[in-house]
Amino acid sequence: MTTLFGTKYFFYIAASYGITAAVLLSSIVFVILTHRRHRLRLRKLEESGLRRGGAKS
Repeated sequence: MTTLFGTKYFFYIAASYGITAAVLLSSIVFVILTHRRHRLRLRKLEESGLRRGGAKS
């Protein structure tokens, strides 16, 4: 059995892992930024007097 670096598929495997990591990381960043944006919009709406349906008066 050859080592990982000795295989002819090393660059394909490395690129696949790299692309997967980039997609996963960008998805996590997207979710975090979207969550922050929604919290900010909710805060602005609540400051303007609009309340959420489940919020106590």
